[in-house]
Amino acid sequence: MNLMNAHLPEDLIWEILLWLPGRLLLLLRTVCRSWNSFISSHEFVMHHHQRSTQPRLVYCSLESEGMDIMQCSVSSLLYNQLQPTRIDPLQIKYKSIQGSCNGLLCLCEGLPYKNLTLFNPCTRWVSLIVPFKYPHGDDRHPVFCGLGYDALRNKYKFVTCSKISGGLGSRAIVCTLEANPSWKTVDHPMFPYFTWCHSGTFVSGTLNWIAHDPSKNHDPFRVLEYFILTFELITESFGRLRLPKNNHTHLGFFGRLRNHTHRGFHEDVPSLHVLKNFLSVCFHPAYDNTAAYTIWIMKEYGVEKSWTIVLRIPFNGRIITPGNWLEPLYMSEDYILLAYGEFYRGKLLVYNFRKREVVHPMIDISSDSLSIYPLSKFSYGKFFHVYHESLVSYFP
Repeated sequence: MNLMNAHLPEDLIWEILLWLPGRLLLLLRTVCRSWNSFISSHEFVMHHHQRSTQPRLVYCSLESEGMDIMQCSVSSLLYNQLQPTRIDPLQIKYKSIQGSCNGLLCLCEGLPYKNLTLFNPCTRWVSLIVPFKYPHGDDRHPVFCGLGYDALRNKYKFVTCSKISGGLGSRAIVCTLEANPSWKTVDHPMFPYFTWCHSGTFVSGTLNWIAHDPSKNHDPFRVLEYFILTFELITESFGRLRLPKNNHTHLGFFGRLRNHTHRGFHEDVPSLHVLKNFLSVCFHPAYDNTAAYTIWIMKEYGVEKSWTIVLRIPFNGRIITPGNWLEPLYMSEDYILLAYGEFYRGKLLVYNFRKREVVHPMIDISSDSLSIYPLSKFSYGKFFHVYHESLVSYFP
């Protein structure tokens, strides 16, 4: 039935189409010009992305240079425990994935970066390659980076920061990705900061990184205190948010009382994610049998009082043990967690909070093309991102 000619209210047609998966909408665009115009409109594309219920897990591997980036269905990993999940190549050769936003992946080549590419795995749209420009010839290794969306100007921006030669100061470079890319250097007195998460977490119009001030790290006995470094895409300005005070306090080396501060070991550093569409921070304190792995979400972005614990996994030796770490990838509306980490030989796991149950999703071996460390056996040496299918496929 032709919805556009069925004498249905336009708002009802809108609602019907919003619930359809992106790949089906790509086919429906070819029905007629009016359908193509309707489905391709910026307003529809953005509303459809907000409603998207098709999360996909995408990853590349340290061993896969020159090979395809791979992807699979998150829903299949979470709920289809009887049939193996199929792994599909994205038909685009390996480049590092340095951020995702509105269903787009930001692919970077080289380190320091030589060029940037935006890629939509759903539509298979690939942007023109954007050569990366370093002001004043500064091509040192970036400290952090990320892809974000400026909703006011309808622009995608890539933000990166590199050290200034001979000093502790840093500067950020903002590339506005459009037909004629523009570059801007943003200096801020808040620098220098050291960040633990290289690729920024995009949520609520901001990019976010876990950071600490290295200038306060001269004392080897000092406990590092972490915070969230933020970058507002519209104003192109930096800020900071405090981490939640983890309810579990414990003693570190030398018997010092610790709460949401950390010694700086890898397994102690909190990590940032987007879970249930909220900014999320995950604590995994090390070497303490009485502790628990905790996941917090910020229910109202920027309001530090809105930090709320949504998941706590005790260190009981069955799910996670002290000294190991857990990295969440996705949390469903019914609180089923997809994660990977340094346990169970580095395999993916699905944790059902209500059932207190851990399962390992089956992977279709025939479609898992990585020869040295296939996903069906290991999650080591892989870089994961979760995106929701969208129809975004153009420079505004």
